[in-house]
Amino acid sequence: MGCHRRIRTTLYKGIKKTLFLLEIHEDGVSKLLSSKESLARCDIAVFVYDSSDESSWKRATELLMDVAGDGEDTSYEVPCLIVAAKDDLDSFPMAIQNSTRVSQDMGIEAPIPISSKLSDFNNIFRRIVNAAEHPHLSIPETEAGRSRKQYHRLINRSLMVVSAIVGFAAYHVYAARKNASS
Repeated sequence: MGCHRRIRTTLYKGIKKTLFLLEIHEDGVSKLLSSKESLARCDIAVFVYDSSDESSWKRATELLMDVAGDGEDTSYEVPCLIVAAKDDLDSFPMAIQNSTRVSQDMGIEAPIPISSKLSDFNNIFRRIVNAAEHPHLSIPETEAGRSRKQYHRLINRSLMVVSAIVGFAAYHVYAARKNASS
């Protein structure tokens, strides 16, 4: 499915962390997602795309949507990061607008630009560890997932109101019976 990598990084205050990375090529993602519990083993998903190639961006966002949707469906939501590789090259037209829109729509961090040619890794490993340690800050949300959460909130609020009304009515019936028997 891919290659394994082990990377050690030192975080703030001298704390050391070890990352175990598994690279999954895009054709392996559908195989990974074919198992309902596949995302349960993931601490974080990082989507890397070529910032100079619009088709690479589109494919990365499709895979991100697949992982986000699968996470919402199975309740194994995974924090996600997007990495814009080859930052030393000219970005495709509309790259910044598209990436900003997708990031904001899904509620995750904007793509992290890196360039191996310039040896600029933008503290990528530290950011991966940080996202894994604080997963709630990087879990993407699809439109369907947002709608489903709003629906559940509405149902829960409605049930609380109905429960309060039933409780209030039951108290009045009890009080009326108590007064009638006295």
